[in-house]
Amino acid sequence: MFAPDFACSTVRLFLVCWFRHQVGQAAKCTTGDDAVMLQIQMNEGETSCIREPASRHLPDDLRGCTHPAPDFLKPGGQTRLVSNPLQPGCWEANSSCAPFTCSAAAACDASMAHNLKLWEPVQPGKLKALVFQYGKVASSALVTGFKLELRIAAAHAHQGEEARQWLRGQPTAIPVEQQGFALSKEWSLMPGDTCFIITAARSHINRDPSEYFETVLSTKHPYGYHPRGRRREHDTPPAAGEERWTRETVQQLGESNVSALLEDFHAQHPIVLEYYAKWFSKVFKPATGADILTGHFDLEKRHQRISTSRCTVLALRYEDSRHWEKILNEYFPGFRLPNANRGTQKWYEIPYQNFLKKLSYTQDELDKICQTETETHFYKSDPSSPCAQRA
Repeated sequence: MFAPDFACSTVRLFLVCWFRHQVGQAAKCTTGDDAVMLQIQMNEGETSCIREPASRHLPDDLRGCTHPAPDFLKPGGQTRLVSNPLQPGCWEANSSCAPFTCSAAAACDASMAHNLKLWEPVQPGKLKALVFQYGKVASSALVTGFKLELRIAAAHAHQGEEARQWLRGQPTAIPVEQQGFALSKEWSLMPGDTCFIITAARSHINRDPSEYFETVLSTKHPYGYHPRGRRREHDTPPAAGEERWTRETVQQLGESNVSALLEDFHAQHPIVLEYYAKWFSKVFKPATGADILTGHFDLEKRHQRISTSRCTVLALRYEDSRHWEKILNEYFPGFRLPNANRGTQKWYEIPYQNFLKKLSYTQDELDKICQTETETHFYKSDPSSPCAQRA
């Protein structure tokens, strides 16, 4: 029996496929909350899948279409793609399987339901949200939670100009890979909309090593600049006899020479820390008009709320993420974070864990970390913070 290559999902997305090959059969997908009944009618001939009208919304600015990058999914996964999943204009409007091929392989694949619901466009409402913070603070989880649970396409900004564009009601320059799905101008802030801005902080003591491994091979980020093991202000092409680091290099060092990774991190950390040291006053405030630093972060309530002339701003801490659902439900009833682990693992997981076991900061490094706006505002009153005694 054939089944569509999408996961069974119910919340606001009910898909029914008719297969014309064999008459009178039905299949029930049982994946917990995602269970639905597929009405499958089969006659002789071809496969025809029909997408329900509610899921056919396609804004004008998302009608473009390019072929998906070959490395969009892991080897073996991209063969299930028939179009670019991040560009809904590539999808067949009448196919509930798009952007996947229809096959029996994944009739009840939960990841398919998750992805299709995340990627598809949704009609905008009057409540708009901007998730605006520096990276490696679980912003993707917040954006995903808004989209999957509340059908709110929250903008996912890391740069001041991205936030300003959203606040002006303009199309944003947010990269699709950063956003996680194609973001229509329809979801930028318009007159009469209710505006929320969510930001979050994370202690640099634990956050910055995570950013190091996330960007260690990027020639556009200080952590990825060549040559290695010493401070460098810009990337320099390898000289004769030199080679850039690769995934294999990092994995090998992580298993047999962690000290080389630590040396490289410590060499570049001051450059990166300098950028983030005044992020809330130099990036967040000029873009949003919200001065987080003039208020007080409530350790008991685990968040801070301030208001601008246009928006309500909520500030969170990564270390309190297990309480985010409860906090955000006060403002967005029904909000839920996605499952923390969807069965994926970073390619650098083993080197990263070995790195953390050996990592220590000098007193001078800790002093500089503890002088950042993140530490002085969000952690100075927290007895568990190494910066509490230094603030």
